[in-house]
Amino acid sequence: MRAGAIACPEPLAAEAGERIFGRGGTAIEAAVAAAMVQGVTNPLGCGLAGMAHVMLVRQEWPAPRFFNASVAVGSRADPGIFEESFLGRSERAGRYLVEGDRNQLGYASIMTPGFVRGMEAVLRQGDGRLGWSELVDSAAGIATEGFPVYPYLETYYTFEGPDRPGYPDVFRKLSGDAAARGRYLPGGRVPRVGERLRQPEYGRTLERIARGGPDELYRGEVARTMTADFEAHGAFVTLGDLAAYEVQPIEPIRGSFRDLTLYSSPPPGHGVVLLTMLNVIERVDLAGVTWNGPDYLEAVAWATRTAFGDCMPYLSDPTFVTVPVQWLTSKRRASAARQEFALETGHGGGAPADGHTTHVSACDTTGNVVSITHSIGSVAGAGVMTSELGFLYNNFMGHFNPLRGYHNSIAPGKRMGGGSPTIVYRGNTPWIAIGSSGGSRLISAVFQTLLNVIVFDMSLQDAVAAPRIHSESGRKIYVEPALSGAVADALRRRGYEIEVTRYMGCNQAVALTPTGPAAASDPRGGQGIGLWPRDRGGRGEA
Repeated sequence: MRAGAIACPEPLAAEAGERIFGRGGTAIEAAVAAAMVQGVTNPLGCGLAGMAHVMLVRQEWPAPRFFNASVAVGSRADPGIFEESFLGRSERAGRYLVEGDRNQLGYASIMTPGFVRGMEAVLRQGDGRLGWSELVDSAAGIATEGFPVYPYLETYYTFEGPDRPGYPDVFRKLSGDAAARGRYLPGGRVPRVGERLRQPEYGRTLERIARGGPDELYRGEVARTMTADFEAHGAFVTLGDLAAYEVQPIEPIRGSFRDLTLYSSPPPGHGVVLLTMLNVIERVDLAGVTWNGPDYLEAVAWATRTAFGDCMPYLSDPTFVTVPVQWLTSKRRASAARQEFALETGHGGGAPADGHTTHVSACDTTGNVVSITHSIGSVAGAGVMTSELGFLYNNFMGHFNPLRGYHNSIAPGKRMGGGSPTIVYRGNTPWIAIGSSGGSRLISAVFQTLLNVIVFDMSLQDAVAAPRIHSESGRKIYVEPALSGAVADALRRRGYEIEVTRYMGCNQAVALTPTGPAAASDPRGGQGIGLWPRDRGGRGEA
């Protein structure tokens, strides 16, 4: 009997994947089914109008393959479209301020979606055990029938706090669009835990996509309905942009840590940042330091901010600009960074665009391993929806520089990255598939989880649950409340500014172990884990 494991923050999505295993499906099909359900049960974070980055391996392949289903700038977007209204940078590196937040909020912030084409590309790599419609049906049914609001979804309404420059809050977004307001702020308030959230329009759209296939969203009646709405409200995406959209199969970037081989997302994704973190810390003597003690966390913070500072100025769509991946991820480059740390230069810099995503990882005993990160941008995306279709649109335009002439300036067709889905090999065999949500914090979350497993020999579940930190630049370190107060005080005495935060990404990981597939879901999310057969172990073992 084939055994499989799947992990994601949304329990109903994990259950959908588990059912696919029970029907004889593979990890590929289980991951696609779960990702479609995630769009329904986490509609403020992901969905049909978003992006996807996918890392995938099959037993017969010598290495994983990466599928770039990022969003793309619409053909009506002039490179200087926001130039005259440019106000500067927000306090969050990677966010650009324009008058009225037009690049963050509303139809001008929407980019050509890639998620559905991405799921189609993933499914084509499988062996056709189950069809497209069967994998979409669960999502359609849940959208129509509804589901009880769970705590993780409720936190999406409150996590970001009040509206601030460059980051309009969820209430401002949803309140400005009648359809979005009526669905996701019923009666003008946040849905409470346990209340049933029904999305009948979304359900009907999913039924049409189940019957008509992905072409329905890109060339069919759904596409025509979308773009008619876009044209009426000044969006930059056209029917031609949807029809021409293609997923880009790209060779993943490859790195090593100790005796392991890692494959992660190439630019415009953030795998290069993750591999740089690992390179930088690889030759630091961690044997004599206490895990999550001040010496260890100082080294982790230094590695993360060095990687952000070194890599982010170069990351963009490699179709438009040159990205020096080999130089950025070289061991020699990391050696130079270690010297900087020894001299206490405080080397730092920018950070990746912030965003809210979700992730699903899956594996099975026939050698299929899948890692999918997908998103509609920041919480609630653009905050608008076409009323008869029922799903929110992405808002990734806010991550592009409104000024011309920069590596991340606006250009029609240019893609936006995000996420670092990663697969770790022991020898020639895939071992761990991992990914996370949380904007820039997802990268440092994956980094620390891998260190927990590889260096400190933690179980997969303990590794994803352990307290984490995050540092992007300067001497500021974000720490979780669970971190020891004594450790935080010790870091303060070393000159670091410590800020307590309750969000550090949300890891989802699976592993192929001698006893079978294992899964671990971050307790910071809804902890969706699916295992088949159901009566076996494998939760969090690595």
